[in-house]
Amino acid sequence: MQARHIMSTPVTTVSVDTPTDECVEIIARKGFTVLPVLDHEEHLVGIVSDGDLLRERLRSSTPLRHPVRETMTSPVIAMTPDADISDLASAMLRTKLRGIPILLGRQVVGIVTRRDLIGALTTDDANIAKEVQHRLDVYGGEGRWSVEVADGQVQLSGVTAEDPERGVVAALAETVPGVRKVAVV
Repeated sequence: MQARHIMSTPVTTVSVDTPTDECVEIIARKGFTVLPVLDHEEHLVGIVSDGDLLRERLRSSTPLRHPVRETMTSPVIAMTPDADISDLASAMLRTKLRGIPILLGRQVVGIVTRRDLIGALTTDDANIAKEVQHRLDVYGGEGRWSVEVADGQVQLSGVTAEDPERGVVAALAETVPGVRKVAVV
C-alpha cells in the first residue's frame, strides 16, 4: 500500500510567519498532531508538532507571538504519494515523527500520520465496504451503486458497461486502504 492510499488531504498548512500561538489554536481546534510549514513560495520548509508547541509554551510565561519559523523542525522529512507505507512507518519510528508530509514535486498534497498508518493496518472487509460506499455515495448520490467486499476484493453493483462513470467509480474504490482488487458487475 502506498502513501496515496492513506494520506489525509487537503492538508492544513501554516506559513513561516504564522504566530506560534495561532498554530497552537489550529492544532487544538482541529485535533491535528503536526502542521507542515510553508515558505512564501508555498514550498515545504519545516514541520511543527503538538510536542514542539507544548515545549515552547512551557518555556514561556507569555503568549507565543513569535513566528513559527522559530519553533518548527527543519529540515523536514517528506515523501511522495508512491512511497510504501512500510517506508513511512520506518521513517516515523526512526525519527520519532508524528506525521510525514506527502509532496508532488514541491507541492504538499497530503500528510500521513501515525493514526493513518494504524488505520491502514486495521482495515477489515466491513470497514472497507463502509468507506467505499461512503465515497461512492458522496460522488454519485446515496445508493446509486452498491458494494460487497470479501478478503479485500470489492465488487461494485449498479454500474453498467456503458456507464461513462464506470472508470471513476472503480478508481474511487481502489483508493480505499485495504482494497486489493475491484470488480465492476
